[in-house]
Amino acid sequence: RTIIRGIFKYGKSKHFTNISITTFFGDLDLSRRVFTRKVVDKESEVFSENEISIVESYLWKRGTIRDLGLLLSFKTGVRVGELSALKKEDIIINRKCIHIQRTEVTYKDPKSKQRICEVRDFPKTEAGDRYLIIPDSAIVVLEKILELNKNSEYLFSENGRRIRSNAFNRRLTRVCEELHIKHRSMHKIRKTYGTTLLDAQVNESTVAEQMGHKDIATTKRYYYRSNKSDNTKFEQINRALSC
Repeated sequence: RTIIRGIFKYGKSKHFTNISITTFFGDLDLSRRVFTRKVVDKESEVFSENEISIVESYLWKRGTIRDLGLLLSFKTGVRVGELSALKKEDIIINRKCIHIQRTEVTYKDPKSKQRICEVRDFPKTEAGDRYLIIPDSAIVVLEKILELNKNSEYLFSENGRRIRSNAFNRRLTRVCEELHIKHRSMHKIRKTYGTTLLDAQVNESTVAEQMGHKDIATTKRYYYRSNKSDNTKFEQINRALSC
């Protein structure tokens, strides 16, 4: 704010512009909070190690198609748009992998002005097209999903209609409320997955591939957060510094 004011005041003094920046900012009615740094609540960035087991157990016990979708996200770290766009043909059980090759997109139609939600046959990024390795626990979840949803092209559907991304986010909100834990979005599950792989010392190139990132720097910068309990942190530090 200060820099912009200074630039325009200098420009006006040199007759480069006749804009009154004071009036301009007054008309915008910008709060000073717009220019303040946002403090991130670290506890809301990922699910803690204790919460993961509680949430996964709850989702498996309920076992609805939406709950199993959330559970699959914990096991794979897929983007929610990738999750809702999965087709049964993408699941390769004998190779223990899922081919991520499409995603859901939402946009406003310029003519009708209506909100359009559709599946496009390419992922969010070039690196997003990947064969995602899945653990045995994810295969069990997939088999249950296929059992519940036998007559649909898409992996996740209800009453013949594909389940959209926002439906998964709404379900996760309800789960957090029901378990009395902090609300988190589907993206936080993805961050939790990336954190879990890095903490387990999975090869960095493999982590980047699983996440659909070009390099591990993106994963470490935006997707890695500590989610260990205080007891675990103490044990790790104590072990590291023991003589």
